[in-house]
Amino acid sequence: MVFERKGVAVPTMAQYQYCHGYGCARQITLTVSDADKQGLIKAFGAPQNPQQERASMANAVAYMEQMNAPKAGTENDIGGTFTGYGQSGQLDCEDESINTTTTLMFLNELGLIKHHRLRSQVTRGFFIGGWPHTSAAVVDISTGQSYAIDSWFENSGVKPHIVPYEMWSSGWDPEKDGPVPAALQ
Repeated sequence: MVFERKGVAVPTMAQYQYCHGYGCARQITLTVSDADKQGLIKAFGAPQNPQQERASMANAVAYMEQMNAPKAGTENDIGGTFTGYGQSGQLDCEDESINTTTTLMFLNELGLIKHHRLRSQVTRGFFIGGWPHTSAAVVDISTGQSYAIDSWFENSGVKPHIVPYEMWSSGWDPEKDGPVPAALQ
């Protein structure tokens, strides 16, 4: 599991690490208060089907980032790795994927995720065919389709992209390829 590989304790609402500084080099220890939990539940909403649930996951990830970024000093994070490289408070895809996975684990623990199961983070590139890139991911229980929940491309606090795994793993990039059609999200 990525948490162990990065030396990060498996997150719980009582204590979790919010990663930043590229590759989780910096961490701030946080807790989910009752107010935070209620905010997370409200951000998630009440989705009725798998597609709505993925959109709800995106809302919850943005909420957690908006809540945690000021505490970690990452509220000015610029989407992507190279745009803000070297500036204080920047996150790379590993930081983003760990933080997003943490949020998904909390949603699961709260019993909110009904149409998906969490899966290991996904990676593409490996320097052959592009830079390595990692994302959080889920699987739609009814179809078996995997989706990347990728917050790396956007600035701090913006909803992540929901991308079918096959599209994402082939090198999908919102600047190059445009947004994912709503029917595929």
